[in-house]
Amino acid sequence: MKKLKLILLFLTIAITITPIVIEVLLYRDNLLDLIIPPEIANIINNQSNNSNEKGINGNNLLNPEFELPKPVGDPQYNPETKTVSYTFNFTNPLQTPLEIDELQAGLVSHNDGFFLGNITINKPLKLDPGQTVDITALGILSDDAINYLKSQSATQNSINLDFVNLNVDLSGIQLQLDKQNIGNIPIPPQILT
Repeated sequence: MKKLKLILLFLTIAITITPIVIEVLLYRDNLLDLIIPPEIANIINNQSNNSNEKGINGNNLLNPEFELPKPVGDPQYNPETKTVSYTFNFTNPLQTPLEIDELQAGLVSHNDGFFLGNITINKPLKLDPGQTVDITALGILSDDAINYLKSQSATQNSINLDFVNLNVDLSGIQLQLDKQNIGNIPIPPQILT
C-alpha cells in the first residue's frame, strides 16, 4: 500500500511539474513571451515592427510613437501653501481612449535619495486617440525638503529626481513602479526667496 502511495505521489508531482518545466524550457530565451499575453504585447507595440528596440515576440517593447510626458515651462512653488506644481504635456499614441484616474508617487533626489514629498495629479484625465493634454502634478514640500532644495541651489539650478512607489490607475489597469528617474528638473526660484 505504501508503494502505491509513493508511486501516485511521484506521478502527481510529475504531472504537475513536467508541463511547467517544458514551457520554461521552450521560452528560456525570452521569458517575457511566457508572462505577457500576445494581446497585451500588441497593444503596447501598437502592432508595429519598425523600431530597432526589440522585445516581446521580436516586436517593439514600446510603441515607437509612445513618448514620455514632456515638461511645459518651469515648476511653480507657492510659499503660502508649500505646494509645488509642474505641468507636463502628454499625447495618447494609442488607437483607444485612455483615462488616467489616479497618479501618486514619492519624489526623491536621484543622487542621495533625499525624500522631498508626495505628488499626485490635480484631476482625472481622459484622452482620446491622438489627443494631447497638459497634466499638472502637485506636491506639498516639507520644511526639510525646502531647506534641502535651498542648499542644493547653491551649486546647481536643477535637481535630478526619481519617482518612487509610482502608482497609476490607467483605464482601470493598475501600474506600479518601484523607481523611475524623471531627469533634471529646475529648482523653482520661488523656493529661494
